[in-house]
Amino acid sequence: MDLLCNTIGFAGFKKRAGMFINCLYVFFQPDMEGVIEFLFFVGIIYWLYPNFFTKGLSRFRKMVDVVTNRMFDVFNKFAPHEAHPNDSLSTITSLKRFSNDQKIRRHLSREAETKIRRHLSREAETKARENHIFEIKEHAAPPIATKRRPLMGLSCYGCTPTSRESLVNKATENLALKNILNYTPPKSKYSFLQRTFSHLAQVYELKKFDYPQVADRVMYDERLKQAIKKTANQQYRDSKDIGDEFYMTLVKNNEKRARKILKDMRSTLSDFLLRFTSWVLYKLLPCFLTSVVVHPRQIEMLKQAGSTDLPLIFLPLHRSHLDYILMSFILLNNNVRSPLVASGDNLRIPFFGSLLRSLGAFYIKRRIDPVMGRKDHVYRAVLHTYMNECLRAGHNIEFFLEGGRTRTGKPCLPKYGILSVIVEAFMDGTIEDALLVPVSINYEKLVDGNFIREQLGQPKEMETFGSAIKGIWHVLNSNYGMMRIDFNQPFSLRELVKTFNTNGKSSNNAFNKTLKSNPSTTSLYGTDIVSEEHKSLVESISKHVIYDCAQSMAVMSTNAVTFLLLNKYRKGVIIDELVNALDELREDLLSIRRDFGFTGDSLDVINYAVELLGPAVIRKERINGEEIIKPVAVLPNIIELTYYSNTLTTVYALQSIIATAVFSLDTSLGFINQDDLLETALDLCNIFQYEFIFIKPCQNLEATIIDCIDDLIIRKEIFTVKNANTVENEEYYPVIEYEINNKSIEYFRFLRSILSPLVEAYSVSAFCMDKLVGRSLLESELVKEVIDEIKQQLQSGSLLYDECLSVDCIKNAFKLFQKLDVLECHTEKKLRLFYLKEDQDNTDSVRTLYNRINRFKTTNRDEL
Repeated sequence: MDLLCNTIGFAGFKKRAGMFINCLYVFFQPDMEGVIEFLFFVGIIYWLYPNFFTKGLSRFRKMVDVVTNRMFDVFNKFAPHEAHPNDSLSTITSLKRFSNDQKIRRHLSREAETKIRRHLSREAETKARENHIFEIKEHAAPPIATKRRPLMGLSCYGCTPTSRESLVNKATENLALKNILNYTPPKSKYSFLQRTFSHLAQVYELKKFDYPQVADRVMYDERLKQAIKKTANQQYRDSKDIGDEFYMTLVKNNEKRARKILKDMRSTLSDFLLRFTSWVLYKLLPCFLTSVVVHPRQIEMLKQAGSTDLPLIFLPLHRSHLDYILMSFILLNNNVRSPLVASGDNLRIPFFGSLLRSLGAFYIKRRIDPVMGRKDHVYRAVLHTYMNECLRAGHNIEFFLEGGRTRTGKPCLPKYGILSVIVEAFMDGTIEDALLVPVSINYEKLVDGNFIREQLGQPKEMETFGSAIKGIWHVLNSNYGMMRIDFNQPFSLRELVKTFNTNGKSSNNAFNKTLKSNPSTTSLYGTDIVSEEHKSLVESISKHVIYDCAQSMAVMSTNAVTFLLLNKYRKGVIIDELVNALDELREDLLSIRRDFGFTGDSLDVINYAVELLGPAVIRKERINGEEIIKPVAVLPNIIELTYYSNTLTTVYALQSIIATAVFSLDTSLGFINQDDLLETALDLCNIFQYEFIFIKPCQNLEATIIDCIDDLIIRKEIFTVKNANTVENEEYYPVIEYEINNKSIEYFRFLRSILSPLVEAYSVSAFCMDKLVGRSLLESELVKEVIDEIKQQLQSGSLLYDECLSVDCIKNAFKLFQKLDVLECHTEKKLRLFYLKEDQDNTDSVRTLYNRINRFKTTNRDEL
């Protein structure tokens, strides 16, 4: 401080300025780097333009005196009282921490320090000093960063055993989590200036990577030339004009269009802009995120994988626009090559579009619409060729298998288009191999909002420059808690393909029991780019990755609290009872090796989550002296609660399937036949195949359901197993029966409530198919009919769960009805026309579909 004051010529002002700076240090210590940077630049300006400060110097001195005095007044007002034996433990602890802070005692004035000493006992001060010395030696971080946890996200041992055994150091699996926002420069390595500007020094010393531009090579690729000629030939045959000159004009027009597509698509990844953006993020992220947490061992695995010279294919779940920004930020600051990121062309907005392009984004269409009623061969060839050239040049690639951000909080079913390009590049020898890296991302509070408008049927608002500015300003002035990102273990694409091909050719394989979904007709998947023999392979890889991501996702405090409130305590609960329920939930999740994004006492976790989400969705009330926590379980607020709860809905989906199946069967005799339970559960899995990925493609669904039942018997004692022998054709075969434990009925109801909103949404969707008898409706019109019917039944009390009103669930129900050959869809441009199939276009067929789903619906409101 003395050196700074003497340097800039404030010798006479040194005392007052020193006191002012000390107070700044006390109250703004976490951002002291910013204060020092500000003073450094002020000193430079004063040295260059000394007359600039002359007139305002006296006024500034008075301002310093006033601000300093007011700070001391505030400090004295909130100064701690003398420790007393009756004080609470938290109060005494705060006194110890406050009294022991040597930095405060060193920088406060002597008068203030005397007041502090007078209010503290000598014993408390001695103990606090010992604690402080221990903290200094150990460099203790916040509890969330010091809690030791298991290493999540290891690859599938059955599909990729070699990859599973590589890159994993058993001694480092339980390393403490790391908050990357808490960067502390090493004192032994950095000079005083480097420590002062630690973030600048950090980004300057990062490893420099070469990011070659490949756009110029694309136009010379033979695949693109053939696509241009093919399109020109089609246009020539459809035209009335003839002649070589006209044909060459068509070829040149298609070449011009290909260059335009490539210009709009390409990435201009810049190492300098990556570093500059990293420095900016170090300043901005703490404004709205308390921490960004990663596992150090996962980062080490990425570094080792990056040293193999194989391209890394990052496949994260997509929850927020912040996902790809934070991923690039983490990878850059850990010396891992930043990837090129496939982004929707809706983000190509002024300024921000160019910025994202320079940070690695390349823009693709969300829907590849046909040109003149035919496939857009030119666009497909440009995209395919561009990605191949990027892989050949050594770029890492990042894209979201879900296609877009999840609107429900559950992982979406994968889109196969871009992954099919990666698989084809491996199959045709463009790349020797690639390492797939599933990535799980979760937030305590979603930065992008809660998607309430879209779930209520309103159209999505397109991104604009104005909306982006408004959104950034809102985010910077809000608190979104913690963000957790888990990089799963990289595994070899070559090994996975070999395993799937081997098992797929076997007669006794597990793949014939998985649920197959219909591919999109507007993506690269299912087109001439992807061969028929590879389509099933791409689908299996995609579902395996989504399943792995969902399994390794950390459970945040907001997920756990909202899950309990919606499925156990919709009418409200005493906070002590909610604490006990959260303790049980944590033990339950630990037993199945699920990680948490929080630590500490459950009471503190609940209070923190309730405060973070706000009174709009969770209310605190005091009734008869007891504190009550109550969810706002009505529209539209409940949609936001459901979003956070659905992270755990995925975890308990299969258990909920079993519970729902039990309630739909006849239990009057007190027992259930295993075959009946299994058949009903399989039917439910088939109904919800567009909501969940219940198993990995390498698993058998029937065996997994039986394993889940056995697990519930062992851990929850819900059944007593009874065996009976049945004679058929003079042969005995065992029949397994489950006797229901009456003590487990409440737990069964809890499990059933998890999927009950989905049952109601699908039931009403099936009921509304009657509106298509003898006519057709556009998708938007049909969705509106279903929404209106749901609202009407909610008002009449026929439906019990307000969250069943969800556009995503309704559209998934339509997909199911298409799969069941009940509904037909005709797509033209961006319009989708629905109508019943010819043999199903009657009321009886619709009623049969409705009864199949409606038998699983909850009808007793008292069970809520």
